Amino acid sequence: MGQLTVDSGKEQGREKSVLSRHIFMLNDPVQKRFDERNKHLKYECSRLKNYYVAQNSEAAVKEHLVLNRKNKIVYCAIEKIGCTFWKRIFQILSGWRNVTNPFSIRGIQAYEGFSTAKRLPFDKIYQLLRMSTKFMFVREPFERLLSGYVDKIYSPNTAYWNFIGKYIVKSFRENPTNVSLECGHDVTFPEFVEYFVYSQNSNERRDAHFVPSFEHCRPCEIDYDYIGKLETFQEDTFHILKKLDLEDMIKFSDFQNETETDALVDTVDYVFSMKRAIVNCMPFTKGLYRAWRKLQIRGILSKHVKFPYPTDRDVDVTPGQFKDALFAAHAQSGDKESRKKNREEAMLEAYSTVSPILMERLRDALLIDSSLFGYEKIPKKLLELKYTVPDNGGFRYFDIS
Repeated sequence: MGQLTVDSGKEQGREKSVLSRHIFMLNDPVQKRFDERNKHLKYECSRLKNYYVAQNSEAAVKEHLVLNRKNKIVYCAIEKIGCTFWKRIFQILSGWRNVTNPFSIRGIQAYEGFSTAKRLPFDKIYQLLRMSTKFMFVREPFERLLSGYVDKIYSPNTAYWNFIGKYIVKSFRENPTNVSLECGHDVTFPEFVEYFVYSQNSNERRDAHFVPSFEHCRPCEIDYDYIGKLETFQEDTFHILKKLDLEDMIKFSDFQNETETDALVDTVDYVFSMKRAIVNCMPFTKGLYRAWRKLQIRGILSKHVKFPYPTDRDVDVTPGQFKDALFAAHAQSGDKESRKKNREEAMLEAYSTVSPILMERLRDALLIDSSLFGYEKIPKKLLELKYTVPDNGGFRYFDIS
């Protein structure tokens, strides 16, 4: 993809001079962190140049580049790393939404109203990249993969059950039941990992939500000004908005609370939008249970707040009732710090079911992402699992029965 190889040089017309920008950066710890990430990336790109092979098509890369010409911004959107949030910001910048707070836009409505490079010729893309501020966000690769499983396979998502779930059951399960073959609704995490490793090695049945981040954005070819991380998402986001002089256009009331409220509303919207398809494979309350579990896995709901409906039979639950139940559970869930442990416990539970041999193959499949963006080849906490499911007081985050 040599046509897109560009440096970060910008055309004249910046409001702040290069000199003043660098003087400011000397006293800015967040900017220093961005600089360190870029320095590390450049080193790794040079070191891995003989191994750096992206399988994503150039068309797929172009589709991930979200543009705003007026403000001279290019954002590479990567699934499972806050891209729905940033697409809402681009809706505001384009004038598609007459609001200032992106959280006032429902996540289910964040799929139009912004431009991408999808239909642009390479000479136009090259010009845009040269004159624009470019940024992307990344995430610890093992966490991102688990997040993809939770959101698209474990939690009710009938489109993914149909396209990926049924394929996994057919290809990677011995003696599957007819219901599993017809629905693809009960894929285990080890089966999902088998699928992911196979899809990476064979270039078959790959999906953007699981494909490594470097393939979407080609960071060794496009010189991004800012590489944000999900682990420092709020701080990185505020810094980028400030650098882009967008603080007056994009505003928040309480970022953390709005993030969690957004997740609750989003969960209701999505699960009820798929109700007709879900009930073909399981009682709808079982689907609601998995959606509830997803929020516990994410650390938004406490694991100690019990699911309020039976899962072995259907009861009539309206969107409003489920929303009220979620908000009531959230109010009983304690502060964020007390819920943070959920995420780590869920990650350890999931990866404890993956065999050591499969973990080695997974490590290799995620190695370039881990290296380029400064993450461990395998997180130390996962190496210590030794194929043993943690106790967690008898609580289980993943129940596909």
